[in-house]
Amino acid sequence: MDIMLVFWLFHIPAMIVFVAGTVFTLTIWLQGTVNGRGDISARRKLFLLIRSTLATIFSARLGALLRVLIWDGAIHPTLFRAHKLRWTAHFCVFGGIVLLTILSGFSFISVDIMIPIFKMDNLFTSIFANKDHAITAFLNEFGGLVVMVGLMIVIVRRYVIRELDMRTRMVDMQIIVLLVVIMISGYLAEICRLSFEFEELPATAAYAFIGYPVASLVRTAPLPWADLHDWLFLFHAIFSSVVVAYIPFSKFFHAVAGAIIATVNSLPREETPSVPAGVTHGQV
Repeated sequence: MDIMLVFWLFHIPAMIVFVAGTVFTLTIWLQGTVNGRGDISARRKLFLLIRSTLATIFSARLGALLRVLIWDGAIHPTLFRAHKLRWTAHFCVFGGIVLLTILSGFSFISVDIMIPIFKMDNLFTSIFANKDHAITAFLNEFGGLVVMVGLMIVIVRRYVIRELDMRTRMVDMQIIVLLVVIMISGYLAEICRLSFEFEELPATAAYAFIGYPVASLVRTAPLPWADLHDWLFLFHAIFSSVVVAYIPFSKFFHAVAGAIIATVNSLPREETPSVPAGVTHGQV
């Protein structure tokens, strides 16, 4: 069975649902006001929204936007001062997912584009096309562990401590549960892969500081490790696709989009240069 073919059979429809859901959500938002205008058509609102976005990207405001997104969105010092435990959960989940997404993107670029299409063999591909490279193995393990720590904090705050302020927060427990399933299945798939490849693994595979020690203990068990890996990988990939498809309909999506919009609106507007007295527009 070609597990990558099965993966793409699920992932491509999930991406289509993601795009369709994003468009659907955008059409709902366009029923409101854009730039303070509510009396214009949805098409005109969309044009104004795109123009405003492009004007921000291709302007001196881009640097300010990135600083605000990184500082207020990722590091979030206000949340840190208000509630350090909630900040820890936010930083772990957000930072871990960003790290794992970057690693997956680099791996895809190396394995599916740079090596087969452009026949490139360099330091970048040698690192990210190899799951057992020291850097890749460690960062994947570290990113997964950080996400799990953040998810456990969210679950404890929601169901054990039962903090009152959780009732009013944008906590989307469906995504939390899906992320827990994805992370656990990812670790199990990795342990199965390391178990059936154990005798051929390079020494750097030990940098997978969770999967490698577990695999060294369980690899002698009479289990079909290769088949288990394939099925667990599919399970992991399918649930990842489900999360991608669900994102546009989640509270998380609206929270992130709202934060980005608020960030853009908070940036100082560029002033239109004034024309000096006595100078006509024709001279300008």
